[in-house]
Amino acid sequence: MANTLTNLQDIRISQAFLEAFRAALQPLRAFSTDFSAEFLERGKTVNVPVVGNALPTSSDFEGSYSKNADRTVNTLAVTCDRHKVRSFHLTDKESAESSFIKLERLAGSEAKQLAQDVLQDIFSVVTAANYGEAAIPAVAATDFDSTHVLGIRGACARAKMPTTERSLILDDAYYTALLGDERVSHSYLAQMSQPSLMEARVPRIYGFDIYDTIVLPENGEKLVGFAAHPAGLAVAMRYLAPLRPESYLESGPVSDPETGITFGYRRFYDNDSGKEIVAFECLYGFKPAIASGIKRLVAPGQAT
Repeated sequence: MANTLTNLQDIRISQAFLEAFRAALQPLRAFSTDFSAEFLERGKTVNVPVVGNALPTSSDFEGSYSKNADRTVNTLAVTCDRHKVRSFHLTDKESAESSFIKLERLAGSEAKQLAQDVLQDIFSVVTAANYGEAAIPAVAATDFDSTHVLGIRGACARAKMPTTERSLILDDAYYTALLGDERVSHSYLAQMSQPSLMEARVPRIYGFDIYDTIVLPENGEKLVGFAAHPAGLAVAMRYLAPLRPESYLESGPVSDPETGITFGYRRFYDNDSGKEIVAFECLYGFKPAIASGIKRLVAPGQAT
């Protein structure tokens, strides 16, 4: 389903929201995902293809291409039962005085918060019960460096995690410590941009795509990061259509054509309060997949 908004102001506000929403949800690239603007009722399931499942060895050709062709795409049924909403309102006076730029900035702020709330919810399943012991012994942020990343890489190898599409999601304090590692910062000195120094960004290290976050929950286990392969976690996202769309001034799905990341947009007027209300909503679900697809990193002070 394509984006269906028609009002120019709604389109601009929703696109500003989408840009910030998509940027803040970058860590979801670490997982198997199925995002779409297709309508789905809350509580229904989506079959998410799980990337990176172990495959049988290739067979020798024996005169028929159909032989040993009984494999199917491995999927995981994910229930879309999470529904988070951000909204703001404008009075008649504020609406008359507010510029597009002000509303776009407000939408961007709301988008970042909604994305953070969604991420924190998804990260809640990264526990010892779902993924086993920590990759390496507990380490404090002040001691964390690239040597520990090598240790995490070794744990991934022992777990037979595929070497491609690996990601490392770190609490911001640990990411900051990694930025201060001379081996990391010096590795970019030959490049004019020097992303680790000028942009506080480490795009990749030891085969991992790196993402920093300020919303990683400890989950009662001092969780401060984790290595991930898409096989470790499945996430689905869909559009929740209003029951009576005609009762809204504007409503519809807004979807990123590249990633499929989708949110619902609703704008309506409340006659009693004299307020115009804009709401952004996200319908999604998630489910642990293969235990070896995620290796946790924990801080000292908790059994691992």
